Amino acid sequence: MPIIVMIVSGLAFWTLYWFVQMGGIEHFQQRRKQREHDAKRTAAREASRLAPLRAVDDPRDAAAILMLLIARVNGDPTRERIWLIEEKLRTVFGFERELTERMTQARYLAAQSESFEQAAAVFAEMFRKRLTADERQELVDMLEEIARNELPYEREIEAITAFRPKIGLATPA
Repeated sequence: MPIIVMIVSGLAFWTLYWFVQMGGIEHFQQRRKQREHDAKRTAAREASRLAPLRAVDDPRDAAAILMLLIARVNGDPTRERIWLIEEKLRTVFGFERELTERMTQARYLAAQSESFEQAAAVFAEMFRKRLTADERQELVDMLEEIARNELPYEREIEAITAFRPKIGLATPA
């Protein structure tokens, strides 16, 4: 028993000696500072990555981005889905003359987002403030039409269902 006490007290002494005299305190302070620095850097990276999406101020452009993102939930969108999105931009939004520019911009901005949910969270407040309830419902209807264009579409419908309350629409029964 006295040997165990001697070993434990020796370990305690050298641990305390290392902690006080050999920089143990500084070691733990540096680790804490590094964790804080990493957290700040991650937050800054996320903010800079979402900055292009936050710069969108036209709900029509935001809707185009969301349509592209919902089309790519299950992988790259097919030609039929792209054609359907372009048709919506032409007929609903009136982008006949500037369709190429708007699609190019929407594709670039959609590539900046990781997912439909992320972009939807960024645009939700703009849709609530700047669109009427009928326009928001029309947006959801367009997203659902694009989602249902090809099978499987369960993940897309789940994402749209989660998006509805964010823009102030009740979830369907």
